[in-house]
Amino acid sequence: MESSSLGKILKKILIIGAGWSGLSAATEATKRGLQVTLVEAKKELGGRARSVTLNGLTLDNGQHILIGAYRATLDLISSVGLQPESLLFRQTLSLKNKEDIGFSLVGSQWLSPSMRFLIGTLKSTNWTLKDRYTLISLAATWSLNHFTCEANKSVQDLCEGLSDQVIDSFITPLCLSAFNSPIGMTSGQVFLRVLQDALLSGSGSSDFLIPRCDLDALFPQACEKWLVQQGCIIKKGVRIENLQDLQAQFGAIIVACDPTNAARLIDGVNPKWSEVTRQLEHTQIATTYIRCKDTGYKGLHKPLLMLASDAGNSGQVNSPAQFVFDRGYLFKDNPDSLQARANQGILSFVSSYATLTNSQITLAVLDQARKELGLSDLEVLGTILERRAAFCCKPGLTRPANLASEKVWVCGDYVKGPYPSTLEGAVLSGQEVVGNLINSLR
Repeated sequence: MESSSLGKILKKILIIGAGWSGLSAATEATKRGLQVTLVEAKKELGGRARSVTLNGLTLDNGQHILIGAYRATLDLISSVGLQPESLLFRQTLSLKNKEDIGFSLVGSQWLSPSMRFLIGTLKSTNWTLKDRYTLISLAATWSLNHFTCEANKSVQDLCEGLSDQVIDSFITPLCLSAFNSPIGMTSGQVFLRVLQDALLSGSGSSDFLIPRCDLDALFPQACEKWLVQQGCIIKKGVRIENLQDLQAQFGAIIVACDPTNAARLIDGVNPKWSEVTRQLEHTQIATTYIRCKDTGYKGLHKPLLMLASDAGNSGQVNSPAQFVFDRGYLFKDNPDSLQARANQGILSFVSSYATLTNSQITLAVLDQARKELGLSDLEVLGTILERRAAFCCKPGLTRPANLASEKVWVCGDYVKGPYPSTLEGAVLSGQEVVGNLINSLR
């Protein structure tokens, strides 16, 4: 079979889309002996997690953040010759503002995250004694139920009994950052899975991991180089219009593009799959880049601070950004001195579940920077608005399967899986689809 023409065709696979799920699938398939052709419609790899040029500066298509429990993503970065610990800034889970008010995990790193959560809750002085007791009791109930619940329950349902203060300062920021949706629209089942992994996956699993380099340098560039060295064929700037003519040339096709284009391509082979995919709802994320040119500005005291956002409560948002990242702080130890200097004074403000226009977000975030951070002499570099940044992980949501037809497979963070729209979800989907594909060939 290996030497026959049929055997050669079976070993050849086509992957359409070179975001993180497509790159994950291409890496996994190459490691397992398949001959990969990777096609990307854009001129660069990385999908929504890539670098872009804005006002002459290399910035990111959106501020991304990982947690320590995302083992598959960290292992994938390592597998192409990179050292994630040098590319990611590790910060203890902290939802504190400029005045250091808010929740954070407390205790030594050798303690389990669940124990640090308990100590952090007890020491959260901005919550009442009742607030702390109720949160600890509820978390204990989730743990006793093995972090599972009915599929139709929302995060809001799970948090019944918690005070508005705890929901606004703890649950909502977690929900917006991980799911990009408010608590009433977010699956309680998937929320509990993420919480379980963050609290019970060992030391450091709940830590924030923030890129201290451009997103291209975090993975896509090194992955492209590694794939080419392994014999993978990569075609950039090529748009696939249909699958019918390609199925005879390859043993299998993996569609790894966004849901809209995946549904378009698969319409001809499985219209029911496309129908399910088109029913997914999507939410926006905006990242506003601002440079502080005040000569007295020394940077934030942490690379990540929480802001007093009202995005989780109202469609008419006056303070859309939930978090601010100090790129000067993050890049200060970057070995590329030019990059380090270029990012001095640059702050990135993340507005999850964005409901305003680009210009409205920019003006509102500028006002937040002045009022909440006390900054002046600010230069707006621009706002990048990803209109379909994440699928809405609603309670009881039916997500499309990773098999569309006998020879057509699909991967992506929106495909059926345990995670919301995250890099970890994309990476796991790419690895899983290759495993299933190989089993089917056998």
